[in-house]
Amino acid sequence: MKVVLFHPTELPPRDYGGVERVVLWLARGLVERGHEVWVGALPGSRLPEGARLLEIPPEDRSALGLLGRLPPGTDVVHFMAPPEEGTWERLPCAALLTVHGNGKPGESFPRNTVFLSQDHALRHGGTVFVYNGIDPAEYRFAPEEKGDWMLFLSKTSWSVKNVRGALRLCARAGVPLKIAGGNRPWLSRIEATLRPGMEWLGPVAGAAKAKWLCQARALVFPVLWPEPFGLVVVEALMSGTPVLATRKGSLPELLPEGVGAVLPQPTAGTEKEWLALLRSGLLGMEPARCREWALSRFHYGKMAEGYEGLYRKVMAGESLHPQNPIVQGDWRVL
Repeated sequence: MKVVLFHPTELPPRDYGGVERVVLWLARGLVERGHEVWVGALPGSRLPEGARLLEIPPEDRSALGLLGRLPPGTDVVHFMAPPEEGTWERLPCAALLTVHGNGKPGESFPRNTVFLSQDHALRHGGTVFVYNGIDPAEYRFAPEEKGDWMLFLSKTSWSVKNVRGALRLCARAGVPLKIAGGNRPWLSRIEATLRPGMEWLGPVAGAAKAKWLCQARALVFPVLWPEPFGLVVVEALMSGTPVLATRKGSLPELLPEGVGAVLPQPTAGTEKEWLALLRSGLLGMEPARCREWALSRFHYGKMAEGYEGLYRKVMAGESLHPQNPIVQGDWRVL
């Protein structure tokens, strides 16, 4: 089939760029499954071998503008963000949308919408989801290199990722912590420099990120919001690194016993369990088991296979949901 993935940004991303990297991995997986893949992205984007660039001019990145640029014979368009009103009705082919974040309370999505986890789907009034997949070749697996420190890797400028909580927990547990992420939260950076054993690495990507993920004893992920997916979690697992996370959103689905632990949000009454696991270094969680779990569930080929099945459904005229999914409740009430 001929598939167009539409994400009008520069690919690959210069920095972390979770969605952008997922698009590239999906393109690679679809090509390997024998499909003709076009990626709608900004001029100069670099794609996996076999995928073709559909140049989207920077001055018109709209989904409506895409309609006049579709390659002849396109079977399905895969949007990575909700297209403008009126786009669906004018499309000459089948289409679906992947929602990568949390919608607003009461927000409605098209029937052919895909979510990132079972929890993500249910919270949006849907049922259809495909887990993100990553390329194991981009990560290191070297259990002999494990250090005695924990890692926090996320958007440190985004309060729901809770870098300050990770700092507090590791300080109380007396375990070293390396923090990788953006540079904006100055208060947390100052706090880290004042605590023994804490190190602020700043933004990391590529080989540097792979090194830190591989060498960490565990990833600390005490998020305060319902994660739609949690790409860094499966990146850690692919690197042979177990994860200690909050029991929110998708995380219980990603972290079965043996590769990580999910706990209630750390409070005065629940912090003891967090501290005990941090001090133990998540003992009993073998790097090989973490990587095997990631390979079996979160390989980019698995993701491509899941979307391929959904493409065939929408091409046959089926709707992925019987009615428009609508966000259930308000995730912002934490």
